[in-house]
Amino acid sequence: MTGKRLLGALAAGSAVVVAFGLGGGFSASSSWAGGKHDPDAGGQTQTQSQAQAQAQAKTQPQAKASPVATVAPGSMGLIALTFDDGPSEITPQLLEVLKKKNVKATFFLQGDHVAAHPELVRRIHDEGHVIGNHSWSHRPFDGLSDAEALREITRTNEAIRKITGVTPELFRYPQGVESESGNRAIRSLGMWGGVLWHWETDAGDYSCPGADGVQRYLNDNATDQALLLLHDGNEVVDCAQNQPKYLPRAIDSLRERGFEFGVVASAGGPSWVNQYSWVRVIPADATVPSRR
Repeated sequence: MTGKRLLGALAAGSAVVVAFGLGGGFSASSSWAGGKHDPDAGGQTQTQSQAQAQAQAKTQPQAKASPVATVAPGSMGLIALTFDDGPSEITPQLLEVLKKKNVKATFFLQGDHVAAHPELVRRIHDEGHVIGNHSWSHRPFDGLSDAEALREITRTNEAIRKITGVTPELFRYPQGVESESGNRAIRSLGMWGGVLWHWETDAGDYSCPGADGVQRYLNDNATDQALLLLHDGNEVVDCAQNQPKYLPRAIDSLRERGFEFGVVASAGGPSWVNQYSWVRVIPADATVPSRR
């Protein structure tokens, strides 16, 4: 039996109990058969019974609807959606969702992709999202010299500045691999950087878990001030077409739980939530000085 047929049968059964149970002591197992009264049952006539049932039904107290539990927006804290490795052909889909849901995000852009998609970099900036630096080539920094690390960062900064007029102040290590050469480069440029994500919120979207898989990671691990690690690079483009559908569902679900969305900014000290990086999540409409 399908769900709809089962519900229909239950509804019909409930109607029988109400109609007979309220009138003259009759029930669904009463002596009514085929709409006629059995005189041997010693009951009331059909007309009297129906009238009495209707009268009693009107006097029955009506159950009040239970109040729906609500969570105040932002009561659970601020979280940041962050996207690495873009821009790519999937970035416009994400931007459309973010616009529709009125969410600002932080995009850590890869330099060679910036050069390939300047129009998307401009759109990310013009739509009010924060842009950070994710190196030029995505090479792990633990194998780079000081000069190489500095070049990876400065080359990307310059490419972004030429398009947007703003030099990024945030840097996120590719593949989450920190290095002393990278740290020295970041400090020399007056930037803020590091691993920059919450311990448990690498959603693994690059391994193509599908929309349900990505959404589950985000919901299970969101916490106040967490930077949620997502991707809009070529590795995600190769996933199934339904994967980008996680985003509107995840945004709605996280808001229902009381989270609100902010953007990444520098902080005055290390954040234990985000692997001790010196960053924080701030409201998207907060004023933060930019380096031009």
